Amino acid sequence: METDLATRRRNEIIEASIKVISEKGYHAARIEDIATELGIGHGTFYRYFENKMDIFNHVTNHIVQSITDVVVDEKPDESDSLEEYREQLHRIGDGMFRVFIENSHMSKILFYEIFGLGEDMEKRVQEIFDLFGRYTEMYLINGVEKGFLRRDLHTRETALGINSMIFEAARRLAQSQDPESEYKLWLESIVDLMTKGLGA
Repeated sequence: METDLATRRRNEIIEASIKVISEKGYHAARIEDIATELGIGHGTFYRYFENKMDIFNHVTNHIVQSITDVVVDEKPDESDSLEEYREQLHRIGDGMFRVFIENSHMSKILFYEIFGLGEDMEKRVQEIFDLFGRYTEMYLINGVEKGFLRRDLHTRETALGINSMIFEAARRLAQSQDPESEYKLWLESIVDLMTKGLGA
């Protein structure tokens, strides 16, 4: 029971930190702001986290896990045809963009606040992008092996290029006045590029 309460409190602090940091920026946000957002004392915060960078690392992990949960719900080798592949890509895209649309605070942190916080955080950012690159590459490899994507596809480089589109879309959706409409255009464009290419 005590463990459940501690876990719930930690999660509450993480959620409040996401909101405060996205609104104020990492450097301007203070522990006092996070405590005030939750209506708790400063001492309560320090029972769970050492300092601002500690909570920011946990915030980053929370955001990455939220996106990862969408991706791992699908099996990379599940699709056996181009039609099934497009449907799978739409499901993944819907889930990922839904995370960004419903949690615009997370988008602002991932695409703005996470940069410029020192070498360790820059390394962490690179690890995040590499992780999602590997996930995307697994889907491309399945398409190549099943014969509905080109045999000569450079899967690693293509995966990273696709992810660049996804993250650019998410970054723009965080600032959009009409994210629901825009995400559908982005999703269709990404899926079309993956399955049809750019040739006439």
